[in-house]
Order: sequence, then C-alpha cells, then structure tokens
Amino acid sequence: MAARRFFIGISVSMISIGAFGANAFALETQKAREIMDTILMQHGVTATEATAANNNGAVTFAYNDVHLDLSGYSTARELVLDDVQVTLRDTDMRDQVDIDIALPERGKMLADATSDQRDLTLRKAGGSLRWNHVTGTPVNFTGMADFLIGDEPITRKHWLMNGLVIRWMPDEARISWQAAEWTGANREKMGSVKSTSFVLYPGKNGETHLDYAHDGLWLPNLLQPRTVRIKSSSTGLPWSETKPILEKGFNDMMTGLAPRTARRQIANELWRKAAGAGAPVKIDEIYVEGRGLEALGKGEFIAQQTARYGFAGQLDFDLLGRERLQDLIGTPQSPTLLGALVPFAVDGLAAGKPGTQGTTKYDMELLPDGRIVVNGMTVYTAMNDR
Repeated sequence: MAARRFFIGISVSMISIGAFGANAFALETQKAREIMDTILMQHGVTATEATAANNNGAVTFAYNDVHLDLSGYSTARELVLDDVQVTLRDTDMRDQVDIDIALPERGKMLADATSDQRDLTLRKAGGSLRWNHVTGTPVNFTGMADFLIGDEPITRKHWLMNGLVIRWMPDEARISWQAAEWTGANREKMGSVKSTSFVLYPGKNGETHLDYAHDGLWLPNLLQPRTVRIKSSSTGLPWSETKPILEKGFNDMMTGLAPRTARRQIANELWRKAAGAGAPVKIDEIYVEGRGLEALGKGEFIAQQTARYGFAGQLDFDLLGRERLQDLIGTPQSPTLLGALVPFAVDGLAAGKPGTQGTTKYDMELLPDGRIVVNGMTVYTAMNDR
C-alpha cells in the first residue's frame, strides 16, 4: 500500500504548490499487483483497477476512482483522479522494483468548503521511483510536471506553476519550479515568481549543504526581494543525520501531507539536530536584489534552545542603494510614515558605515535575548511577551 499511496502522492506535491533498473527478473502480473495493493493499503488510498497488461515483464495498471486523503491543511481535503497509469519493472535487485507513474490531465481536490475545492489541470505530470517492496520504503524518486494549475470554481482564485521537479536521491533532495503565479478572487494577481529552487546535498566532508534561490519574485509590496541566493552549510548537521529527516519529510509530502506542513516539519527537525550539536550554521553567501537595492554578505548562526528566536549569530553584508531605502523609511531624525512603524529598521539603516564602491557596510548581530545590534548599536530589543 505504501507504494500506491506513494505514486499518487507524487501528484499531490505537484498540485499543493524513467525507471532505470536492469530487468534481471521478469515481473509477473500477480506479483506486481500484490506490490501495488500493499502500497495502497499501507497508506489508506482507495482505487479501482481498470486494466492490467504485461509486456515482456513490464506490468502496467490503469486505476480509476483514485482517492487520497490530504493532511496538514486547515480543513479536510481529498484528491480524486481517474486514469492513473502505473508501470512496474523488475530490477537487478530482487527486493526492488522501478515504478513509473503517468497522471491524467484532469483531477479534483474535494473539500466541504467551496473555497477549498480546486479543479486541477496537470500536463505531462508523473514521476518515477525505485521501491523496496520488502522494507516498504523508497530508494529514490523523481516527480515532475510541465504545467500545473488549481482553480477555485466560484471565486476563480488560482495558482499555477511550470516545470515542477521534486527529487529524492541518496545524495540530493531537490524541489524546483518555474513561472509560478497565484491570485485572489476574480484572478486578482497576488504574486508571481520566475523560478525557485531548494537543494540539499552532502559536502566533501559529510556536512549538509542547503542552497536556495529565487528570481523574478513579484509581490504587491513596497519592498520586494526580486532575486535571492543563499548558500549555507553546517558541520553540525552531518548528511548521515540529515538524510533520514529529509527522506521522511519528502515521503510524507509525496503521500498527501501539505507541502508547507512538510517543509515546516523538516525545518523543525533539522533545527533540533543543530541545537543539539551546538555547531554553527554557516551562511556562505547571501545575495538579495530588488527595487534598486543590492546586498551581498555572509554570516554564521547557532541554533540554541534558550535563544529567543531559536538562533543567535551574526550577518555581515554590504548594501548598495541605501539612499533609495532611506527615501522609503527616512532617518531617525525624520522618519517617514512607514519608517515610524518600523523604527528599528530606520535605526539599523542609519547605523551603516561607508564601504567601498558606494556600498554601506553592516555588521549585524542577533543576540540570544532577541536584541539586534548593528555596527555596535542596539536597534531592537525584544518585548517581554514570552
């Protein structure tokens, strides 16, 4: 059952937000059916087998009336699909099979509230995974879709994305997409982004690396980080300990857990590991650009159980375009209306020191008690509201 929920789940993560083994053993239809039934049963998925065909040891099933309960949302929701094509092939490992999934172009997300329902369009959506049918776990998987869209039938809210890739490999975890957009009622544009990617992988010495990047972000806000690139690493998070956390999180996401909830659970578990190890998380590079502003820096933070915001550390960066930001929020002596709402930002901006080539230098510290210090000046003190 685990395997079936797994193949259906690939569609969920692509909606929510080639097999490659050597055919050493001919897979019989009944054996393939038993594997799929176990996968489905294990994860509570219901489906009706419409057809089954065996072509030289490659067994293809077509499933209709596929129902998958979705979790991690504010209300109960269910994914419903017809004509899901699943092909199983034997591999050179007797306890493993390769599974290819082809999803239909239409689907539905059902919910009690109309505002939570979605009409789904999926173009060239599917994926592949290698499945250990003895342990009931994935060895690796890749989910993909050329185009995805979810339409709320009454208010016409929608989200869409292109080029979605979700990949779990022994030495890489990746989620990326292109040309995404989300709207409010009557298609009022609420945001868009040209490309986004998260990649986690091991370093040469076994440490965990996390790279994040997005480009072309648009939001209806005054401040917009149009482009962001972050490269980070931690020797306190060895890949050997990170890998099972990621594997569980990706498996949960692929089998019905809301992507946002899965990401939060992964982040919380990684934070606990980092806090227990006491080793720093290094920001090897951070670059932010938007509305005439550019910032480039690096830093180091330590996860701490007793820290007010979970971390303490420092971030040093050079800012280009300080004048534009100052026009927006003002100075301590003359803040704008916006600046009056965020006095710590006004004070922090003013604390900058002249750098090279027209930049302004900032050495920022986040202290365990929540204070923020910029170039030696305390610009923010946390309220005693804990």
